[in-house]
Amino acid sequence: MLLNVKFANILEWKSILQAINEIAEEVMFICNQEGITFRGLDSSHVSLLEITFPRSSFISFNCTSTFFGISVSDFKTMINSASNNDQIELLIDTPNKMRIFINGNLQMKYDLNLIEKSSINTPNPKINASSKISLSPDILIKIMSNIERVSENVKISSFDQKIQFSGSGIIGNATVDLEGNNADVSLLEITRDASSIYSLEYMAKIIKNIGKASKNVSMQYGDKTPMHMLFEMPSSTKVEYYLAPRIET
Repeated sequence: MLLNVKFANILEWKSILQAINEIAEEVMFICNQEGITFRGLDSSHVSLLEITFPRSSFISFNCTSTFFGISVSDFKTMINSASNNDQIELLIDTPNKMRIFINGNLQMKYDLNLIEKSSINTPNPKINASSKISLSPDILIKIMSNIERVSENVKISSFDQKIQFSGSGIIGNATVDLEGNNADVSLLEITRDASSIYSLEYMAKIIKNIGKASKNVSMQYGDKTPMHMLFEMPSSTKVEYYLAPRIET
């Protein structure tokens, strides 16, 4: 038995798989006694997504140290057939196939062919963070959606007790100010003024996909540095996202 796990945090898995699908088509998961992890770069090496499903996030967990490659789209399609209040069991007892059991009002079973996938040990980017903010995912999704109306990029600037999100494009400009005393902000720490520009093509999709299943989002960045985002999930699942800044020419 290589893997036999059960979980009920269906919405988290659906959201995370959708986010992974934005990064790559075929990926590798690593499994050991601590849990199941994934780390992947997008094809342009602009963003890195790291997921940890710890042992504690599963109803039952039995795994030998192994890894398995999957087509994200195919895996996502099967998981999406479950209702959010169902339970899912993943079983790998042969190297080339995963069996997926969905238990709820309907009893469903899928066989997913596994693929060969090599892993590259990609280090996490170093973040010289001078600004840290924790806020509700709903308000962050709203901010990104508003900036997306006019721009392909978002400029995030830190001032004394305020973070400003802005963007500009052919049709005009948009600016959103977020004060530290906002009810949706649980933490705001700014050690010095900073400003960085990030691609909404990469950032907005991850925020919308994972944000809808998370309780809180923490963001760290500095002046023209990568962005580090940590999504707090209802279970103990850990989702981290790194995004390189755009350099103004």
